[in-house]
Amino acid sequence: MRKRTLTLAFTLASLTLSGASQAARGHLLIVGGGLRSDNAPVYDAFLQAAGGRTAAKVVIVPTASSSLSSSRRFKEDLEALGVPADRVTILDITSKNADSAVKAPEVLNAINAATAVWLVGGDQLRLQKAFVNPDGSDTPALKDIRALWAERGGVIGGTSAGASIQSVIMPSAFGVPMDSLDFGVAPLADQRGVSLSPGFGLFSAGIVDQHFNTYAGRHARMATYLTAGATKIGFGLDENTAMLVTPDGMVEVLGSGGLSIMDARAATREAGPLGVHLGNLRLHYLMSGDRVNPATLAVTVNPKKSLIKPGDEYEATPRTSTDLAGNDAFRTLLTYGLVDNTATQTSGLYLRFRPGTTYGYGYRVTLSKTADTQGHYGSVTGVDAYTVLNARMDVAPVSLGGQAPTAPRDLRGHSREAELTTVAFRGLLPPLPSGLFAPQRSVTRAELAAALVFASGAGEKTVPDLSDVPATHADAAAIRVATSRGWLTAPGGRFEPDRPATREETALALAGAYDFVQLRALPASPLGATDAGTATTDAGRQALGAAIAAGLLDLRASAARPAEPVTRAELGAALYTLMGFQF
Repeated sequence: MRKRTLTLAFTLASLTLSGASQAARGHLLIVGGGLRSDNAPVYDAFLQAAGGRTAAKVVIVPTASSSLSSSRRFKEDLEALGVPADRVTILDITSKNADSAVKAPEVLNAINAATAVWLVGGDQLRLQKAFVNPDGSDTPALKDIRALWAERGGVIGGTSAGASIQSVIMPSAFGVPMDSLDFGVAPLADQRGVSLSPGFGLFSAGIVDQHFNTYAGRHARMATYLTAGATKIGFGLDENTAMLVTPDGMVEVLGSGGLSIMDARAATREAGPLGVHLGNLRLHYLMSGDRVNPATLAVTVNPKKSLIKPGDEYEATPRTSTDLAGNDAFRTLLTYGLVDNTATQTSGLYLRFRPGTTYGYGYRVTLSKTADTQGHYGSVTGVDAYTVLNARMDVAPVSLGGQAPTAPRDLRGHSREAELTTVAFRGLLPPLPSGLFAPQRSVTRAELAAALVFASGAGEKTVPDLSDVPATHADAAAIRVATSRGWLTAPGGRFEPDRPATREETALALAGAYDFVQLRALPASPLGATDAGTATTDAGRQALGAAIAAGLLDLRASAARPAEPVTRAELGAALYTLMGFQF
């Protein structure tokens, strides 16, 4: 079983935020990851808020990272800028020693003597587990960090994971960001989709996200959790870009990229078997020198930029993007494709393909001008800079050809049309090249492995030696994962990829995948069937009983039929239940 990541008990609806940061005397510096050593505006802001280069006393928190390399690099950067080496300390707080380190006198003394705290990047859930007690209260170290900012006028800075942790609620994802559109908000961290967990609660005006210009689908991920939850405002930072939160609660953008502010207060959401539709989101994009009041979202545009008036647009040719997952693709579409273009609407695609097949699907993001949309442009520190206000964003599912998706025609009217359409559209068990689903067709062992691995997102543990699965096999990678995890067996190194998978084999594989996906073992249950004794192994009999009791498999005429091939309809329904869909 995968180790369950600690998250604090809360309900999605309870995660509400106030309109601005807590009353504080200090600063917050929230960086979107990828901070370059030559980013003078960000480093200068941090050191100035810390008391100046010679007076600053900085403690670096390495906990989010699995190594000290980024902490050492940041220390070297500060020293190169004139901070004395003895005034920069890397705290000894790791995920392994955190229980004792967060209350160790030497750690608390260092925090209480500091004027600044820096939270390096990595995994924000490591920070949460280390610094927040299981009941949600502050550990001694977090209490002192909070006091440094709120009572002593210090600065708390952080990048990537160290950015997200500063908000009341922080997002994290297992898999790729586009999973959030397919799987929605997950109830637990380390499940497909996006999960929300409590952060440190320093910035309370919205949810902070990072790597917005480089990680595929971050805008879609934010749109998902804002439309699904009670918190409706999100702040997404590009890499090498920061939002400086001043003591009065105002936010100023620093660095080379931008800050996306997404407003879902008037948005709509409709999820179903053929994907999710998100509508009427409002999007703002701010760059260097722009300021925003997070309580009202009122923006003060950098005076070096001028309003783009009708007729002054740089481009008159409509733009589209076939790959919004590319670096800076979303920003290019929003600026050159919309506010600096005579077009009133533009669109781009997030696409994904099912490995081992020709099947693909995706989502179209449409950006539109509204009556309130404004674009501003100017040269800031020699770089083209934009401000975008009040653009509209809509998201809709599409087939690979760009049309609205439809259910395979042989599923229309099927007793399990919704379940099978759900897994077919998302590629968990895709339609055949003919476009049909073929619900009664048998599933091969290779197809079973591919479906479970794609659905779960599991990776390979060890490299199995399989004599009958060449590297060129379409499902070779998935077969290696499934066998390395023990979901499917390969006696004598022979996997038999083309042999139909039996219901007993399928039950055993589902039990292993359930452990991985649901982060708990499949509950045991006796096999109440007339042919219970015909399973080839005790493990198979137990797996069949558990799978049938959990609704992953059904009896056939009151019988388990362990040796019979599993059908695509049966596997599709099992995948639907395994992944927790509820359409």
